[in-house]
Amino acid sequence: MRSIARFSVDTHMHLTTLYQPAGERSHQVRKEGKWTGLTWEVEPYDNSSLALYDMDRYGIDMGVLLPSVVGTTNESQVKLVERYPEKFRACCSDQTTAIRFFRGELPNWKFQDSLDEVDAALKTGHYVGIGEFAPGLNIYRHGVKPAPSLEERREQWRGICELAVRYDVPAHFHDHILLMRDPRQKWNYLDLLKKVCLDNPRAKIVLNHGYKDPDENGRDPEVNMREFYAMAAGLKNLYLETGGWCERNFEIAFEQGCSACRMMWGHDYGNVPQYLLRKGIERRRIDGNVTLMTDAKVWSYRRTDSQFGAQYHGFAAIPSYQPDFYGWGLRTIDRVGDWLTQDEINLIMGGTAARLYKLPVPLSRMFPEGRPDIFGEDWRDEWYPFLPDDQIQNPEPFRIPQDKMWFDR
Repeated sequence: MRSIARFSVDTHMHLTTLYQPAGERSHQVRKEGKWTGLTWEVEPYDNSSLALYDMDRYGIDMGVLLPSVVGTTNESQVKLVERYPEKFRACCSDQTTAIRFFRGELPNWKFQDSLDEVDAALKTGHYVGIGEFAPGLNIYRHGVKPAPSLEERREQWRGICELAVRYDVPAHFHDHILLMRDPRQKWNYLDLLKKVCLDNPRAKIVLNHGYKDPDENGRDPEVNMREFYAMAAGLKNLYLETGGWCERNFEIAFEQGCSACRMMWGHDYGNVPQYLLRKGIERRRIDGNVTLMTDAKVWSYRRTDSQFGAQYHGFAAIPSYQPDFYGWGLRTIDRVGDWLTQDEINLIMGGTAARLYKLPVPLSRMFPEGRPDIFGEDWRDEWYPFLPDDQIQNPEPFRIPQDKMWFDR
């Protein structure tokens, strides 16, 4: 079976929850009919069987596991890595700290408590990154604690980046969720992202979803995309997760100077409360009732998108099946492949992730290197060799010296 790339990685997987309410609340919320699938704590559940089937079916070699909602603990991610070391690596966040806070066991929570949990997790050597939600987000985003100001969050990110640099792991940025939950905050999360990258140039920052849905502020989304991707191209420590992008996202990102060496494919895989929907679904009829959007974004520049089920009347908040993110996302890459080179696709699909998360790859010379057009003027100092030999399972003994790779016409 043909694979889309030499080495493919899903950089955004959720495999330890089915979004079921946890503990004593489980029976009560179901009985009262209040369960929406997004509450403070969920019950961990190993739903890896179908994921492994899909990975094999679609040619996905490895996945990066991200704890997200409260209840998906760091430890549950590592158990999957231990069971399937050839398939998974895991990130960590302040998962247990958030559980303790919402159970009333940590009433005087301070941001440092969250940092301390991440520090302890990274110290074990079991984790390859910080996120999906950076420390503090799981507590702030439910409105129990007021969201910090831009400057307060900027200072918190200094602590997050200090850990990222110390342990040489990337930190995931998902801070737009702060503003979704607390409308009192008027600052722009993209301003924060830029400040975080510039304040902490040695830290590697991953923007979850890579600015997938730019329909905001009543402006043309293509104008928003051009402004953002131009900014992103100038931030040398920013990496864009491209899962959920349509062709237009890729086109504008490359037009504005973004490079494949800072893009990574990943699709929020797992039983997350999302459906893959066609544009115009808000006008269809379900059981005789008109389905209406509540707070879903307007898809003025795309035909399909992944959207939370809770945004639609008539849709179950939690899908009873696994939406096929891989088939959907890989068809987008196929269309992008009509004009993007396969070397760049190999970076987006797996090479960038292999380098960033230090993933094992089977052979040498699988990814482009020595390419100023991809890696910029610092290709020799920062990007050659693209992967060190200790990440390569079967390294070749010979490597072309740099002084033999360059000539002047």
